Amino acid sequence: MPHNKLQTIFRGIKSTTLADVFIDRIVKVENLDELVKQTKNKASVGGGSIRGIEQREIIGGNATNIAYSLVKFGSETELFVIGDEFAKRTLELRFKEFNNIKIHVIDGKPGFTIALETDLGNESNIMISDVGDIERFDGKSILNEYRGTIEQSDIIVISNWASNINGNQLVDNIFRNSKNSIKLLDFADLASATNRLNELIENIKENNVIDVLSLNENECQILEKFLCLKNMKSQYTKKDIQSSALQISSILETRIDIHTPLGSCSSLDGDVEFVESFSVKPKILTGAGDVWNAVNILSIKKGLSTYNRLNLANASAGSYISEFHNGDFSLDKTEQLLESRNIFVKDL
Repeated sequence: MPHNKLQTIFRGIKSTTLADVFIDRIVKVENLDELVKQTKNKASVGGGSIRGIEQREIIGGNATNIAYSLVKFGSETELFVIGDEFAKRTLELRFKEFNNIKIHVIDGKPGFTIALETDLGNESNIMISDVGDIERFDGKSILNEYRGTIEQSDIIVISNWASNINGNQLVDNIFRNSKNSIKLLDFADLASATNRLNELIENIKENNVIDVLSLNENECQILEKFLCLKNMKSQYTKKDIQSSALQISSILETRIDIHTPLGSCSSLDGDVEFVESFSVKPKILTGAGDVWNAVNILSIKKGLSTYNRLNLANASAGSYISEFHNGDFSLDKTEQLLESRNIFVKDL
């Protein structure tokens, strides 16, 4: 039985997400310069321990984190990942309380990440990653065995495109066979993958293979530079975010959703709407965008107004970063944040 009304809103929506799973070690670094200095000092004398560094380990990855939020909000979800037996068992533990999830593990090497969370004038999240066998995954094995799942999904999310050299082939193989689905693409860090953007952009414009392109502020700035647009400033404002969403949406002719610490916005067909983030004290940064993406696309499928959709996605991400518990977060806190803006679950 659902213990929160938010778990009933999206019941019956069939979701599919793919295909990365990562073993994430979150490392809280109060002073990055000091850590670098200590590391060099230890290296100069042949090694040693640097103690007092707060750490935690979770099973994550964009697809895995998105699937968790989809499931938590009541969606019937199929998660496809590339991983080994250890990753499979760890995933089963993470999802053990839910009966609305099917986990499909394609044999291969999972990803591993050390996430350094630090403050360099603004809160930063630096990922040191071994992406594993997601690096060259084109999705044909999923299509061959689970074509029916793909065709019948209401929502399909492809995540971590940037880490996958065959990301364009994955998009083509999966999204072209999901004509009745709402299709969301999550880039992850674009900086090292711009050489593959031309092919993707042509596919988006010519074949409408993507319904929603989700960006954070860093991905937005890189994509704008690639498209020769006026760049969103590093110290961006609400107007900058709106302008970026409008520009990119106009060129790609698809929905552009941007989520940032300042707020989030959505733009389609010349319209744009912005909603401020909720003021919370963060305990973690890693994974907030995945929560946001899951709730955002569920809300699109459900037909929520843009204002309510963005607020619900912001509130969910706000709950996650402020009430983090080994990958979990509080729906009660999500509801409280919504009600602080006079948005009530019964009215969604």
